[in-house]
Amino acid sequence: MKRTKAELLSFKVQQAVGSMAIEDIQISRQSQAMVLRVASGRIAAQSVKDELIEKYRQSPSAT
Repeated sequence: MKRTKAELLSFKVQQAVGSMAIEDIQISRQSQAMVLRVASGRIAAQSVKDELIEKYRQSPSAT
């Protein structure tokens, strides 16, 4: 059975999430969706990285 590109990307992201779960690392649905957007090229990894850095830089508990 041939998979579409979207199905293959989704499968690969789910495999990565499963591998993380084996190591007791839980990934939120929101984070999974973000990884899928990066993997599909809809958003640049650098922009996601910049957003995360800014989010935690502004966080009062990050000090």
